[in-house]
Amino acid sequence: MLDLVIKNGIVIDGTGSPGYRADVGIQGDRIAGVGELGSSGARILDAEGCVVAPGFIDIHSHTDELVLANPTCESKLTQGVTTEVSGNCGDSAAPRGGRQNLEDNADWLSRFGIEPDWGDMSSFLARLDRLPMSINFATLVGHGTIRAAVVGYDDRPPTEDELAEMCRVAEESVKVGAFGVSSGLIYPPGCYAKTEELIELCRATAGLGGIYATHMRSEASRLVEAVEESIGIGREAGVGVQISHHKACGRTYWGLVNDSLAVIDKARAEGLNVWADQYPYVATHTGLGIMLPAWAHDGGTPAMLARLSDPDQRHKIREAMLQDMSTGYLANSGGWETVVISSVRDEQNRFCEGLSIAEIAAKLGKHPVDAAIDLLASENGGVAMMHFVINEKDVETVMRHPAVLIGSDAGARISTGPLGRGKPHPRAYGTFARVLGKYVREDGVLTLEEAVAKMTGRTARRLGLSERGVLADGYYADVTVFDPARISDEATFAEPHRVASGVRYVLVNGALALDDGSIVELGDRGPGRVLRRGAEYQPTNKAEVNRPAE
Repeated sequence: MLDLVIKNGIVIDGTGSPGYRADVGIQGDRIAGVGELGSSGARILDAEGCVVAPGFIDIHSHTDELVLANPTCESKLTQGVTTEVSGNCGDSAAPRGGRQNLEDNADWLSRFGIEPDWGDMSSFLARLDRLPMSINFATLVGHGTIRAAVVGYDDRPPTEDELAEMCRVAEESVKVGAFGVSSGLIYPPGCYAKTEELIELCRATAGLGGIYATHMRSEASRLVEAVEESIGIGREAGVGVQISHHKACGRTYWGLVNDSLAVIDKARAEGLNVWADQYPYVATHTGLGIMLPAWAHDGGTPAMLARLSDPDQRHKIREAMLQDMSTGYLANSGGWETVVISSVRDEQNRFCEGLSIAEIAAKLGKHPVDAAIDLLASENGGVAMMHFVINEKDVETVMRHPAVLIGSDAGARISTGPLGRGKPHPRAYGTFARVLGKYVREDGVLTLEEAVAKMTGRTARRLGLSERGVLADGYYADVTVFDPARISDEATFAEPHRVASGVRYVLVNGALALDDGSIVELGDRGPGRVLRRGAEYQPTNKAEVNRPAE
């Protein structure tokens, strides 16, 4: 007798093939059959009216260390996610090193009751091995994290010895299980890296099957050039490229995604392993500090704060920001009305959450640039923002592309405690449900089979997960059961802490993690596992993975 049989549902298996009516049987942590299975299960789940699909894989997550504070990963689990891929945008939980990096990181984690007791990637993954989790966890290693640990936050190239150490750390991190290297080239210290540095770091992991995932240098005026640089890094280093949260930011640049996608198509036609991912919203989410000129961050947060408090340096920063308002990125993005504060640390600034910088400035009787600078200074740089700069037509264009996968670009949230504060981007709770509800059911941008493939089978194949992402005999039993007529994102920018609707069951490695819409309480052991590159998997950087469907 099988442990569990899911009956009466429409199986959409993750390959892109048409859905069909079938049962799915589960024995232990594996799928034991897809077809006509009768009632030979110790438990029967009735999926009448529902789709039975592989569990969704969030290829671009920022959960990282916060899985220790939120091991159920509530906001992701409730929309059908069974695997988080963290360590994106150049920032990963490991390695920990460098005095300022350690101090900043420990201070931030203390807000969530996390005591960082790991150093390198191996010890971090070992720490998660001991953690009962509801979903699977995978990670990249961040170039910015490595650079901060080895070089610090100085705007300079690494020495020969420092670069060798950075390459050693990257290689070792991938050897012990990271799926590749990520970069965040608008954030310090990643923004100080030259192309050659990134090539060397990626080259160190190429023989191990690591990929290069990048938050590029530009998603605005130099979008096409940034895509070309990213592909060039992959070509020179011999690694696959994953272009993160692909979009064009700013009204002047809307439509450029047609050109950037053409660059991706050309590279793929040449046999290069190039993919992208996307979240289905018109607002970005990042730190307010990126509105400062890059040189203001030279030396890290203490140096940046010192500049803000120095009248002469503050004047220079202010002038640079005013220039950006006049002719730069902010001018092309709609001004400070499009910059909305999502979270702050200090209670005295709590009123800012949900307001634009323009609205905050009006309340305080300040110029918007001064309001932004003062807020950053009073919060020690720890201010998160949303920026409404993406065109809906571009969202649809990118989504339709066969080489684009789905990723939330968000950490897993929970509606209570420290992770339930502020007004985070609704993508943390709604990304996958939004694609299936708005873009499949309501707008017809994708077929249901195509959308599921972008969340499951193609993502698994892209990462080299050889036995996940598809409903097939012998594969790991990561399964999501949802009602296609009801699935919907409930989170909004005004009320972001609302779980998605329409997901009934989620199984992770054969065990129920979401049972009839309710999260299964974690005991001493959870169903989620740490996924390591090279353990269950066969990573590849060959062009063969460019195939859009199995």
